[in-house]
Order: sequence, then structure tokens, then C-alpha cells
Amino acid sequence: MFNKNFWINLIAATIAFIIVTVVVFKSFGIYTHHNESIEVPDLTGLTLNDAKKLLEDKNLRVAIVDSVYEVPKEKKNIAYGEVVEQNPKPGEKVKRNRRFYIVIRSFSPPMVDMPNLIDLSLRQAIGILESKGLKLGRAIKKPGMPPVMQQFYKDKAIKPGTKIPKGSAIDVWIGQGGSDVKVGVPNLIGKSRSEALMILSTNNLNMGAEIFTEAVKDSFNAIVIRQSPSATAEPNISEGSDIDLWFGNP
Repeated sequence: MFNKNFWINLIAATIAFIIVTVVVFKSFGIYTHHNESIEVPDLTGLTLNDAKKLLEDKNLRVAIVDSVYEVPKEKKNIAYGEVVEQNPKPGEKVKRNRRFYIVIRSFSPPMVDMPNLIDLSLRQAIGILESKGLKLGRAIKKPGMPPVMQQFYKDKAIKPGTKIPKGSAIDVWIGQGGSDVKVGVPNLIGKSRSEALMILSTNNLNMGAEIFTEAVKDSFNAIVIRQSPSATAEPNISEGSDIDLWFGNP
């Protein structure tokens, strides 16, 4: 144990172990680019190919690509086929080879199944359409009982289960009915078209004429700026009566 060579070998082994440990940790830091970071670029508005090239130039990569047809109002200027969302977000700091999740605005809407609206009330029909990502087009009165009598897509009768683009407008025939019951006229000013339809249905009233001002570019986002007859809590019109609406921009 007190042999000189033993101590020399022990010290040499300890020094070698320390050197190897330092080299390994240094190499590991270089391999993982320890303390190195890359600022995430803004991919919004780029095509998929351009986004991939920009990321590859920065030693980053795309892992998942998703698509969406409907975009928020503030991103309506983004063209079809361009990036609308990304994760990580622009400006974040990430390491090399970080994978990105990006969302592209698709050229065509997803397809959904047409629901069965027959024999439902207009209120129920609106709710089901909205749950499917569809919307009510025209509610056309026909002789008969008040529930929905027929459903149409692009002026043609459509069967339940038929695949149609999400966001499509569905027209319906509703029974004109007739009633001696008097109801008040709800205040629809400031309401969107879908909200106005829902309120009218709740009060057993119908949408009459729809007049849009010239300034309206998107009828889906327009709001009621005038109605006839005017709102009143006094029951003075019959159930099933028409309410004419004028629409303008919010």
C-alpha cells in the first residue's frame, strides 16, 4: 500500500478520470448546443414550402402540419395555402432541431354530414345546423304546420347524411300555420342574423324581408340596424307573423 508505484498509478488514474469526465461533458454540451438558442421566426403568411425552407435554414424542422378553413376575422387577409398558426410562437427561443407544429389555411372546407331537420322547430333546426358548422339560409313559409317541412342545399332537396362543405347555408320550408295568439315584438337591433333568427323562432315569429346596406361585404357578420314592426313588449301581432330586418356592418 505504501509502494511508490501504487501511488503514482492511483494519481495517474484519478487525473485521467477527471480529464475524461471534463472532455465528455464538454463534448455533450457541444453536441446538445448547450446555452445556444435560436429565435423563432414568424411563419404567418408563408406557404408550406417557404415555411419549411426558412425553418431548415435555421436548423429547425416541421413535425406536424394541420389545416383549417375558417380563420379569425383578423387573419382573413391570409391566403389559402398559407400559414395561419404556429407553435412555438414567433420570438420564442428554442434549440436546434426543435420541431414545429403549423396550421395551413386549406383551399377547401372540411365536409360534414347533412343533419335531418324535418319535423323540428325552426329553433331546433338552427341549433343543430350550428352544432354541425352549418348555418340557416332562407326560412321559406309554406302552407302547413309550423315545423320544418323540407330542407334544401343550393336550391335542391338534400337528404340527411349527404356530405356538404362546412359553413354551407341550408334553406328550409316551414309551415305557415296561423294563430290567433298575440305576442310582442322582440328588439333585434344589434343582433346578428343567426341571433335574430333564434330570437324570432323563440317568439314564434318569422323572418320577413332581409335588406342589406351597400356597405355590407359579409352578410354573416352583419347586424340588425332596423326592424319593422318596431320592438314592443305589448302583444300586438299574431304568432307566425313576419318581421322585416335591415342589416348593416357592426
